Amino acid sequence: MCGIVGYLGTLKAAPVLLSELRCLEYRGYDSAGVAVIEDGQLAVLKAVGKLSNLETLLSDVQPRATVGIGHTRWATHGVPNDENAHPHLDCTSTLAIVHNGIIENYVELREELMEAGHQFRSETDTEVVAHLIEDELKEDPDDLLTGIRRALHRLKGAYALGIVSQRHPDKIFAVNHHYSLAVGIGVNETFLASDSVAVCQYTNQVLRLEQSEIAEITTAGARLFSFAGVEVKRNPVELENKQFVLDKQGHKHFLLKEIHEQPLVLRRTIGKYLLHPGKKINFAGSSAHGNYGVHLSDAELARIDRIKIVACGTAYHAGLVGKYIIEELCGIPVDVETASEARTRRLLVDNRTLAVAVSQSGETADTLAAIGEAKNRGAIILGITNRPDSHLSLVCPNLLVTECGLEVSVAATKTFTAQVACFYLLALYLAERKNLLPEDRIFALKAELLRTPALIERILANQDDIREKSIQYSDAPGMMFIGRGIHYPVALEGALKLKELSYIHASGYAAGELKHGPIAVLDERVPVVALTIPGTVYEKTLSNAQEAKARRARMITVAVEGDELVRKTFETVFTIPPVSEFFSPLISVVPLQLMSAFIADHLGKDVDQPRNLAKSVTVE
Repeated sequence: MCGIVGYLGTLKAAPVLLSELRCLEYRGYDSAGVAVIEDGQLAVLKAVGKLSNLETLLSDVQPRATVGIGHTRWATHGVPNDENAHPHLDCTSTLAIVHNGIIENYVELREELMEAGHQFRSETDTEVVAHLIEDELKEDPDDLLTGIRRALHRLKGAYALGIVSQRHPDKIFAVNHHYSLAVGIGVNETFLASDSVAVCQYTNQVLRLEQSEIAEITTAGARLFSFAGVEVKRNPVELENKQFVLDKQGHKHFLLKEIHEQPLVLRRTIGKYLLHPGKKINFAGSSAHGNYGVHLSDAELARIDRIKIVACGTAYHAGLVGKYIIEELCGIPVDVETASEARTRRLLVDNRTLAVAVSQSGETADTLAAIGEAKNRGAIILGITNRPDSHLSLVCPNLLVTECGLEVSVAATKTFTAQVACFYLLALYLAERKNLLPEDRIFALKAELLRTPALIERILANQDDIREKSIQYSDAPGMMFIGRGIHYPVALEGALKLKELSYIHASGYAAGELKHGPIAVLDERVPVVALTIPGTVYEKTLSNAQEAKARRARMITVAVEGDELVRKTFETVFTIPPVSEFFSPLISVVPLQLMSAFIADHLGKDVDQPRNLAKSVTVE
């Protein structure tokens, strides 16, 4: 992985491919490259590092080609270097491949191909595909579609491919197998991308490849085929044609911009489904990408007696908050699992289980695999995503779409709060539909949820104070974040943000677990960040903080304005407006996001594109 693009038309291909790749830059990558066909000859240019390195190469060569493919790579097989960057070639150097995903049986295929005389230039699994297609073209070198199809039947794994051949300078071939690819249809030009945002800057007519499909792309459009070779007829859909503009709006980093967008994102996400505290939550919806919304029948609602949430990373932490919310309001048992672990053992769901998949991109491979298995076992399926045009939207008959817009920074911020907001909405929806709470309680909860964006705005207005306090801890070798109850997932998310952005090791723990081992690492060099919001666990969390302070740890807290008691324990206090414990995760996470951003910036880290990370994790 990470990003596939392609262009075929009347314009010079290289500038278009670069423009498409810039749209996918937010996903995270470590190298980039293009393959173009000019005057009947295939040329490949690629460079490790930022896209600007590739741009420099292209400006020196200035290819006139009008057909090509490109890629940004996040390393899976082989270190980041020019040799392992995509595109990859066959032995004849007349066929080029770009690839997202993993070829699971690449080792045995590579050995077989090497025995047959093929020579490999890289350490990647991707290069195997190029040589395999070359091998399958021996019988008829001109029938590239058949050669691709034959090669695909020998591959194991989930993948997407872009392919160009010197023998077919007027075509691009694309393959989608449990991934995402979009073909943009213009006038005498056609575009390819693994994210529709990259093609929507040129055309709003988009043809999405469904699973196990091949596209033969020409300037006139695209023909679709199944892996069996049967042509598939499907019309393009019309998407919102929005120019992709990278604009930080005055902020130093996209991350800060996106942290500051959270009040607007919450208003849009909550307001889409909840208009007024006196009105019922309305999850009905539709989109150009297909139906979305929640369409649970009375019979389905009646039989739900358990909920299973699957997610990864930040989305997993949002799911943990969702567990507290749903169990508190609905009394329905909720299990939350990292999606990669859910697949390693028997998934205990049935037709009485509501299985909820959470993924910002809607393309997270582990999450898609887990929710697919839950669906096969008869569970009722619901997805939460920021992308209604994603793979997740195709899998889930019920879908909640957050209104975040594009999140450019690799580290998730506004998408976390939007996902948490969706869990509040989902819990209230279930409570209403299943008559689990009195109407006046539901009214009060809705009213408080609608007030949360304004509370975040008050925190953001105080960011200079948060910055000044945060950078005092930039020299810490590690940090520990603690919280109890509904605050525990926020502690986990705070620790993850600090790790992602600053590369300072950080751990999140349930505060009561501190004395059961983690306290051993504490001394005067290790700050402890505690969430101390008045409520059911306030006093116990203060006691756990005292245990840490007794080990000479530097103490930091997130506490409500006017709480003088915490100042006796903590040297640094990040204040938030008074808020009920139940809704505090939406508010208390914001100072932790800002703290991590300011420490990372002070240390000179790449805040928007941290090392080794990818935005859309499309490999298992």
